[in-house]
Amino acid sequence: MALVGLSLEDRIATLTLDRPEARNALSIGLCNEIVAALESIPAEARVVMVAGSGKVFCSGADFAAVSGPGGIEFLPAFERMLEAVARFRLPTVAAIQGAALGGGLQLATVCDFRIAAADARLGIPSSRLGIVVNFENVQRLVLLAGIAVAKEILMAGWTFTGEEAMGAGLVTRAVGPDVLGEEVRSFASQIAALAPLSVQGVKRAIQVTVDHMSAARAASPERVAEIDALVTAAYGSRDLQEGIAALADKRPPDFKGS
Repeated sequence: MALVGLSLEDRIATLTLDRPEARNALSIGLCNEIVAALESIPAEARVVMVAGSGKVFCSGADFAAVSGPGGIEFLPAFERMLEAVARFRLPTVAAIQGAALGGGLQLATVCDFRIAAADARLGIPSSRLGIVVNFENVQRLVLLAGIAVAKEILMAGWTFTGEEAMGAGLVTRAVGPDVLGEEVRSFASQIAALAPLSVQGVKRAIQVTVDHMSAARAASPERVAEIDALVTAAYGSRDLQEGIAALADKRPPDFKGS
């Protein structure tokens, strides 16, 4: 069964994560299908809406995908998917209902625009689980919302409502949950009516500018390698297993730092 739905109406392509039974949690298969769906978007499309089926945009990585050695296997597929969305030729708009947590918020972050329901929850609970977010995704969050907000999310484990996220610069707009779909489609229609060469050209120019600003991986390979090692160690840690178990048991985790 397909994990991603793709439709086209009025030059707006809608890419829908379709794992509602798992709150649209990201697996290797889902990441790969998102990339394939982008490659299948018809030439006449001018805007891409990214949404989740059911009540949640994306609850993050599937715990089965990140637990133990599987986390290291999941990361390359996850990062390829984020890069594919970030660098896609057309503008992208994330429609965030319910929650965008962990990898779900990281997916929303690489979209060009984010419109959230005012009561949606947005955050990356890495410090509550025992995960270290990799260099590229820390960088994306800092560039989007600034150092202070990135620290609140990644270090303090804060979760924002859609309305709070708008104030923090995480989302473009926060609207009532009952009008989210209508507002996102209206916004996408406005973008679709603009000159496509201009919109796509500016998107590419902004991406080149970001690439120039964020060339730290090439400029400081030793420092980035240090972060990569921290990511790998966290995915193999006892603390991650404890964080996942505590979440499943609905109890506070007892982290040991190992």
